[in-house]
Parts: sequence; C-alpha cells; structure tokens
Amino acid sequence: MEEFKEKLHKLLHQGRHNFGGNHQAIPTLVDEILNFAVKIRASDIHFEPIEKFLRVRYRIDGHLHEFHEPIPMELSNVIISRIKILAQMDTTTIFLPLDGAIRRDGMDMRVAIMPSRGADSVTIRLLNTSVALQKISDLGFTPSNEKFFRQEISNTSGMIILTGPMNSGKSTTLYAALRELNKPSRSIMTLEDPIEQVIEGISQVSVNEKQGLTFAAGLRAMLRMDCNCLMVGEVRDRETAQIAVRAALTGHLVFTTLHAAESCSALFRMIEMGVEPYLLASTLKCVVAQRLVRQLCPHCKELKVAEKFERELIGAEKIFYPVGCEKCNGTGYFGRLALHEILRVGKDMRDAILHERDLDKIHAVAKGAGLESLKDDGVGKIRAGLTTLEEVRSVLGEEFFL
Repeated sequence: MEEFKEKLHKLLHQGRHNFGGNHQAIPTLVDEILNFAVKIRASDIHFEPIEKFLRVRYRIDGHLHEFHEPIPMELSNVIISRIKILAQMDTTTIFLPLDGAIRRDGMDMRVAIMPSRGADSVTIRLLNTSVALQKISDLGFTPSNEKFFRQEISNTSGMIILTGPMNSGKSTTLYAALRELNKPSRSIMTLEDPIEQVIEGISQVSVNEKQGLTFAAGLRAMLRMDCNCLMVGEVRDRETAQIAVRAALTGHLVFTTLHAAESCSALFRMIEMGVEPYLLASTLKCVVAQRLVRQLCPHCKELKVAEKFERELIGAEKIFYPVGCEKCNGTGYFGRLALHEILRVGKDMRDAILHERDLDKIHAVAKGAGLESLKDDGVGKIRAGLTTLEEVRSVLGEEFFL
C-alpha cells in the first residue's frame, strides 16, 4: 500500500511538471490505478471531481475506500482522456454520457462517464473473467435452503425468481444454477444486459435496445428456439413479465430477476406488472431473496463477550468482531457472503396468491410453510462467526430488527 502511494505521488508530480508535454506519466499513472484496483479486489473505481481535485475511491466488498491522495484538477482532463482512449471512446465527445470497455489480463472493465460540474465523473466496473463460476454449494445457503433450491432448479418447467437490490449477488446465483444445469442433453439460452460471464455450452444473448433487441423482443424470439431452459436477466416491464410467465406455462424452466424488498413483495410486483394471479400461482416455483454482507476477515477476527443488546438480538454470549490487518486493508472484513430467504410456493401459497392482497397475510402463510427470513439467516451467520450484527443491520435496515 505505502509503496503504491509513493509511486502514485511521484507520477502525479511528473504529470504536473510535464503537463501538456509528450510524456508517459499519465498513461503510467492510469495503469497503476487499474493494477492497484485489481490487487486490492476492488469491484469499482470512482473518479469524482470535488472542488480543486479529482478524488479516486475504490469499492471493496460493497464499501467505498479512499486510499491515496486526490489528483489535482489540472490533470483531470488528460487522465479522463487516457481512460477514454483505453475504453475506445470518442475523445472529442463532451457533455454527454459515454459507455465503453477495457479488456486486459483476464479483466473486463466497463467504463461509464457522466458529465458533471468541473469535470467528468468516471466509474469503472471490474469483472474478473478468469474466475471460475461458483457452485451452488459455494453460495452460502443453509442446508435446508440449498436442498430446496436444488430441487426447484431440477424442474423441467416453471419460474424461479431472484430478487434483491443492485449488487446483491443475483447474477452469481443465476450463473451457479445454470452451471449445474448445463448438460449436453439440455438446451439453455440466456438474455442479459450485459453478459457478465461466458458459460461454455450455453447460448448467451446480449440485449441491444438501440437495435430493437429488448428483453421482451429477445424472449419472444427465444420461444421459437426449442430450448429447455431460459434465463431472462431482469423483468422490467409488463410485456416481459407476461411473456416470461407464458414461457414457464408452456414447458420451459425460466429464471429471472426482479427488484423487490423481499420474497413476498415479489409476488405483488409481478401482479402489478400485469401478470394474472392464476398464471403466477400455476407457474411460480419459488422466490429467492438475497443480500450481500461483508465477511469477517479470518486472519484477524476476535471473539469477545457480546453487548447486552447483541445478546438479546442474537442469543449468543460471545460473538466475533472485526479488528483489521494487512490482509484486509485494515477493514476487518475480507470478501462477502449472501443472506438468503426462499419463498416456497406450495398449495397454501398458491391459494394465497389467488385470493390474498395483504402482504402481512402472505408473510404469515410463508412463515407457516417454513420461510427462513433474511434476518434469520443473518443471525445464523453472526452466531457462526461469519459476519457481524452491525454489518447485517446496515444491509437489511433497522426495520428488519424491530
């Protein structure tokens, strides 16, 4: 870390000294930032203009960190121009949002530029394409949830919905399910925006709305392709929702994602988008709601006596706390794990979908069928020493603990 800071400081000095000249300080500086981001496991890099500086922050395990000095504003244009060149963007375009990609050393870096006051804001999303797809057993399901999820994805038809906010690991879970289903005897197609990871043996299609290839149009075309399993990256509108349900009704196993607060809310979201309750009840197999929480660093976590309020919420006398070490960049956390709840659609739940429009009553039916909530899973992982109460509360919100 200190070596990188010192090197960056020297490059910034050279960049200011040779500003406007023919030099390699700026390209080297950008390369160093990209390499540093990969080294510290960052998922995103943010270049943000603030007053007289261009601040650089790195998102690690869902949290933003500022590890080094900001960049003087007089260098911002040349740095952003360098990023545009690497991302094969039009460097002459100004005052407009831009999208591009940088591919290097097994990394797919997606670049988004937004004009803002003072200078452009740049966000670079880092995707390690060389990392192997995760298995279902690696996703952090409880034994009962994992067993049920495996049973549901073995169906030959029906719909499985994953729900949660952005960056909650939905795509990782979808890819893990498709990886398990990917057999020579099965035809699988996906419709994604964009394709996040290539799976050999599966036909993957990228949405292109400018060319008319929307989720609805792509899904409609896929129904003519004689495939067994479909994955629709996201249900965003009425037309896509209705076609997806129709696909599940006509003998396809359909995976998709939806933005909803938790599993039961996803039912009402589908109905709000125009899906008839009787069609939803007859096709839906389960809803998986999930969130990502930071995992305690195994190298420095420390077991202590829990505070009184923690004992009341968790039911354990001692729990692990974050400390911070060199391996976790002093944060006390290393990596993330998922919290899950799976809404099982049995006879009672199908009846509730048909007749109930009260979320509390739907929740009661789900609890009666054995629903383990996101909070339940979070408390279990705290007691197992995998994460902390502070982390679970910050991700789920205080309302889950009332």
